[in-house]
Amino acid sequence: MGLMEPVDSDDLWFAYNLIAPGDSVMAVTVRKVLRQMASGSRDAERVKLKLEIKVEVVDYDKEGSVLRIRGKNILENEHVKIGAFHTLEIELHRAFVLRKDLWDSLALDTLHQAADPTASADLAVVLMQEGLAHILLVGRSMTITRSRIETSIPRKHGPAIAGYESALNKFFENVLQAFLKHVDFNVVRCAVIASPGFTKDQFHRHLLLEAERRQLRPIIENKSRIILVHTSSGY
Repeated sequence: MGLMEPVDSDDLWFAYNLIAPGDSVMAVTVRKVLRQMASGSRDAERVKLKLEIKVEVVDYDKEGSVLRIRGKNILENEHVKIGAFHTLEIELHRAFVLRKDLWDSLALDTLHQAADPTASADLAVVLMQEGLAHILLVGRSMTITRSRIETSIPRKHGPAIAGYESALNKFFENVLQAFLKHVDFNVVRCAVIASPGFTKDQFHRHLLLEAERRQLRPIIENKSRIILVHTSSGY
């Protein structure tokens, strides 16, 4: 049994891949019920209640950020009979309980990825241009931005040239620190440094020189797994 609460669309995607026909899902839901009035007439009313259904169909509405789970009710309730069909709608920040007869290795792997999506990211990307860089981790089902580094770089002309060099070095140092923090070569197979122009080449040179100077073993031992790629933009 697992209690889960999706906080973003990625969590809903993982839940969609985790819930399968035959599982049971329990959540608070709203259902229209008919009440007998004193006059003898019947009036429809929307009632909030807790249901548990045996899953038959799971749909993921990406645009609406909602998971729709259809099946038969298996939890005794005064408003909904056992065996009655119902569709649970799981939205962001709406907790639910998932029960499986067997949590196999595939389900456990999906659960592990949901808890730590970076654990399956096998590609790191440093997408950059002068003064701006993003460090991304790319996995099987999603791309996660782990860091955004932004530094004001003065123009590269006239007396401002000294300030330009200083600001650029500071920018590269900030990117290097973020790289060390977020890129784990025990997990990722390679790292891509991408930019328009020569920013990628300048940062790559800075990265390797500083790695040798400071004896940064993760970079020194994996420098052959760092690839340079030209892009039209650093965004």
